[in-house]
Amino acid sequence: MSHDTTARLIDGRFTVDTAHPLPDSGGGLPAYTAADRLAPNARRVALEVSRHASPRLKALMALGDPIDNLMVPLGHGVAPGAGGKGGAYYVICTAPPGPPLSASLIPWNETALLDLVLRPAARVLDNLQSRGLTHRAIRLNNVFQAVAGQPVTLGAAWAAPPAMHQPALFESPYSAMCHPAGRGDGSIAEDVYALGVLLLVLAGGRVPLANLDDTALIRWKLDLGSFAALSRDTPMSGFTADLVRGMLAEDPDHRPQPGLLLDPANARARRVAARPARRSQRPLMLGDIAVFDARTLGFALLKDEKKAVQALRAGTVTQWLRRGMGDATLASAIEEVVRTRLGDPRYGARTEALLLMHTIGTINSQMPLCWRGVAMFPDGIAALVGDAIATQSNLMAVVEEMLVHDIIPDWILAADRTRPSDGVLASLEVSASRQFLQAGGAGGLLRMFYTLNPLLPCRAPGMAADWIASNMDLMAFFERTADAGSGSLLTLEIATFVAARAERRIEMQVNGILARLAGEAARGAELSLLKDMQLRYHPEPMPHLAKWAVARLQPALEQWRYKPRREALAAQLEAVSREGFLLRLLVLVDDNAGRLADRVGAGNAARERAAIEAELAAIDSGDAPRVREAERFGQAVTGAVGLTALIVAALAAVLR
Repeated sequence: MSHDTTARLIDGRFTVDTAHPLPDSGGGLPAYTAADRLAPNARRVALEVSRHASPRLKALMALGDPIDNLMVPLGHGVAPGAGGKGGAYYVICTAPPGPPLSASLIPWNETALLDLVLRPAARVLDNLQSRGLTHRAIRLNNVFQAVAGQPVTLGAAWAAPPAMHQPALFESPYSAMCHPAGRGDGSIAEDVYALGVLLLVLAGGRVPLANLDDTALIRWKLDLGSFAALSRDTPMSGFTADLVRGMLAEDPDHRPQPGLLLDPANARARRVAARPARRSQRPLMLGDIAVFDARTLGFALLKDEKKAVQALRAGTVTQWLRRGMGDATLASAIEEVVRTRLGDPRYGARTEALLLMHTIGTINSQMPLCWRGVAMFPDGIAALVGDAIATQSNLMAVVEEMLVHDIIPDWILAADRTRPSDGVLASLEVSASRQFLQAGGAGGLLRMFYTLNPLLPCRAPGMAADWIASNMDLMAFFERTADAGSGSLLTLEIATFVAARAERRIEMQVNGILARLAGEAARGAELSLLKDMQLRYHPEPMPHLAKWAVARLQPALEQWRYKPRREALAAQLEAVSREGFLLRLLVLVDDNAGRLADRVGAGNAARERAAIEAELAAIDSGDAPRVREAERFGQAVTGAVGLTALIVAALAAVLR
């Protein structure tokens, strides 16, 4: 994130005032006042994005035009965080017209429910459905009303993964039992269900079953059916009750479409009467759950994997299906799954997990994918990976196993299940990351996290105050923080980020570096990669990074043997580094012709030195004949010099 004034504007238009939080405007997410340069008098709100829970990019790209009774996203991007320090990511939306419905929960009459809640919300959902979107955040604290008598406005649902912050009350039981990050976009039928719960809550003026935890609430919904479980003590007119009953149908295909809800009388008349679930007179006890029907059976198998596998191996489940439920067809189908899975030795440690997953799917096709106690829908995999990386919990091993062994495609194909976003793993970029993970590449799951969540920042140490979400941001960060005395910049975490956010050629370079994170070869590969990244993502002078590179080039500089050349080259590197381009530095050091001449000269010098040293060594070794010869020669020379001196002296005397 650049620190200049222009970059502090989101989309060149919005500013965020973190000194003025709006705690009731974000549906539970951090929210702040925002200003809009293009509409100075308009009210805007900025919702802060979590560093590990991605905003909904598809919705952000598809929306932007005003939609009545909906907080529409107008822009998104990085701006200073709380206190004006560092960087945070925000989604800018139209502001809510008033407080959330949770601020004052009172009973609503039927006319108000239909005219002020149902019809406005149905129009919004119909609009979203036409764009291939869902809302997935209809709940009491995220639906707003200016004043009594005005239609409600659905809050923003774009700054966090779909349904991640939904209470179990507002989710169908099959979505509610999923990990909150793994619920996925789903279909518009999930929004119709949440809207039906909202109508029921407003009709009674209170939250039903508020004393139950999520597990107990889901069991009530499965055992009695959602409408029966939630409406037991809620007074409603016959018309409203029939309408809500259809919206809370257990089968999503039986819920009315948003367009049909615009005419509540027609929606009520066309309600599909579902056949009552077959129930047993005697329960099957699995752990602490008393099972009376197939819906609850699937949930009970999910909640206690160990006891579930024991019951399947012992035949307890199929016996109860035959004798208690009177469902021989389902019992035979489960027996076939048990026989097939337990008799196949190929899956090793995954045998029992696969057995349980396929058994649950066979019992109830509406159940989510259940793997080692974690339930999720495939279109929630991006957010689930994010939560696994953030929490560093056992969820990491579960998610990694699902991805490495292609559990999601197996589950989808087993019963020909499809949801609108089940192709999330099919893109080329995601497939490449999954193949790297399956090959056991270093940082494989983290690479999946970056690939699946392109707006989320790098998680490398030292970057917590910044929002580094692209390789362009990363290069700017390096320029701000590179220190000539520091070591390698390309740690495993950063290399993983670069590979996930770069084109294929640079990704392959990173893969090569990950294979050797130490040594001279890795040092050269790192500098070459950063050179290419500067050319690709930051083609501007980077003097601080260049100064760091000069320090990293010292070992290569020391390889030059000719001292005057080495000193001249060092001076050139210092001068060129001030220009800030890594390419020019590497061109100086990678002078192949100069290196060859340096090696030849060094070889010649070494040979000459060896000859001199050999001569000196021979003299020092005490070669007697040569010493005597030298002594005789020295005496002869001395005698000749003395005789010459006498003759010269005699001649001088005679001549005088």
